[in-house]
Amino acid sequence: MDGNLNANNNTIPNIVNEFEAMSQNGGLNLLHEKDFIELILYFEKELMLDKALEITDLALERFSYIPDLFLKKAQILIALNNTSEAFEALDQALMLAPAENEAKLMKANCLIMDKAYDDAFSIFSDIMVSGSYKERLSASLLKANIHEILKDYNQMFTHIKFVLDLEPGNEPAMEKLWSYMEAQRSYHQGINYLNQLLNNDPYAYLAWYNLGQAYSCIGEYENAIAAYEYSFIIQPSFELGYKDCADLAFQLCKYKFALKVYSDALENLGPDSEVFACIGECYLKLKQYRLARLNFRKSNRLDPYNDEVHYNLGICFAAEHKYEIALQHYFKALKIEDCREEYFAAAAEAFYKIGEVDKANYYFIKATEIGGDIPEIWFAHAKFLYEIEEYQKSLEILEEADEYTYSAELLYIKVLTLVALDRKDEASEILKEALSEDYETHRILFQINPNLKDDAEMTSIINYFQPED
Repeated sequence: MDGNLNANNNTIPNIVNEFEAMSQNGGLNLLHEKDFIELILYFEKELMLDKALEITDLALERFSYIPDLFLKKAQILIALNNTSEAFEALDQALMLAPAENEAKLMKANCLIMDKAYDDAFSIFSDIMVSGSYKERLSASLLKANIHEILKDYNQMFTHIKFVLDLEPGNEPAMEKLWSYMEAQRSYHQGINYLNQLLNNDPYAYLAWYNLGQAYSCIGEYENAIAAYEYSFIIQPSFELGYKDCADLAFQLCKYKFALKVYSDALENLGPDSEVFACIGECYLKLKQYRLARLNFRKSNRLDPYNDEVHYNLGICFAAEHKYEIALQHYFKALKIEDCREEYFAAAAEAFYKIGEVDKANYYFIKATEIGGDIPEIWFAHAKFLYEIEEYQKSLEILEEADEYTYSAELLYIKVLTLVALDRKDEASEILKEALSEDYETHRILFQINPNLKDDAEMTSIINYFQPED
């Protein structure tokens, strides 16, 4: 057998199998350095770091004169948080290659992990004099890490700026800049600096993305969307740019624009269950239920265990008054995730629509047991009981809700319930409280019971609390 494990175009899993066979047969002496490296990288990718370390040690038994193997061993040990042995491996690498700055940077990283910051700074001073362009940038970023740990944010920004002024597209530096902006809430400073960077390099897509994040944080959402859009126009494979742009547009009720961005993401990134689901939600908001269902089904084919997709399919069918089909999807959602109060509440509403009031009540109770702090769930349950003229039960539900949550809507449905029970004095007092809390929401009184407009006492109270223009 050829000692080169890549012979005959074997795949990595075959290489692993051959390695195991060689280990048992004592044939490891046939392996070349690049075979060991390939095995180490495979196990690193699979996050089997102990196995990667074992193979690195085997490689070093054969190739103890190669500094890169000691660097790889140190890298794995750092990932395992074993700095003491990592120092030993790095010292071996530096004995073989005293001018190896990569080893020095890795050693500085170990020192940072051990909180030996002064020793790390000494290494950085050497690298800033003797290191290459890339090594100096790496040293500056590690210095920024130390200053972040020490909460010395001015110095942190100085070192980040050093890197980005030279290399606006530096991804680790751009991530570190965002950490700085979040820690200091210095979004305006960040916006000014990012705009300066983009004046010098308008194709730095990560700068556009960070600019979008910063604008979003200060509430300038239109600017945020524009900045996000530039990020993925410049870099069509930038997934986060599409996602944050479309998500923000969706939150702003710009459903058609969000739909376009999600569609662009599909075109440039390929099929994705989450993106299909988001497209479905856009169509759902636009009341284009057939297209919504089509995209939810595409999402479901890629990920059959997404409970939210089944729930949204149920919402689509319910919107078209196809409640029996809606219930089937709500049940599928509940089978996957049985701790979502909105799924139980949706099932309750569907049962109510088909006249199954006992089942509706059961599912409303389940919803309130799970989402006891959510006023909308209690409101839906109380409204259901009110509409089937179970006024006393509706009041009992509202009194129970008082123990867990509060909202103006709950006050208003309580007014209707008390009126129905002929407890007008209590209803009047609750109405005054509700109107002082949220006058505009009083319209739900007439939506639920239009006849209340004929109640002179109630309308008089409402008119009294009407805000002045």
